[in-house]
Amino acid sequence: MKLDWSRLDSVRARAHAGLTKLPGKAGELARKANEALGRPLADQSELADRRAFDARGDVQTPVTASAIPSQQEAAPVIVYHMDKTRRDATKLTEILDGAGIPYKVSNIQEDPAAQMAVRRDSNGHRLPLVFIAGEAIGGRTELTNMLTSGELKKKVFGA
Repeated sequence: MKLDWSRLDSVRARAHAGLTKLPGKAGELARKANEALGRPLADQSELADRRAFDARGDVQTPVTASAIPSQQEAAPVIVYHMDKTRRDATKLTEILDGAGIPYKVSNIQEDPAAQMAVRRDSNGHRLPLVFIAGEAIGGRTELTNMLTSGELKKKVFGA
């Protein structure tokens, strides 16, 4: 049985419209819960963006010897932060520097689209946030745990 995404998305969009109209503390709590759960209820345009993104990710490409990354190639590592979390982002970059992992730092303060995308993909984590190969890893605690377990180097270098 194939799921009818358009129908489900229309129900989710209507629920989101109702959620945005809820007054008072109940509405505030419901909106916070929606955010914490990864925004399962969203407006129609955001849901359409998600479907388009998922459709691009489903494309299967044949794996050839040149497509397999070498041991030295690192997965892209990006640290997202905003102005008020800059100091905490420095702690994350120190951890990555100590592990010898190349990374990029991105301040998303002035980019509402990037903020929405990071919030959507963050799995409830707060900024500053580390993404490895497009997957949200978390903040300092999660990064430190991955480093001590050896999982960080495996994720970045595939070893």
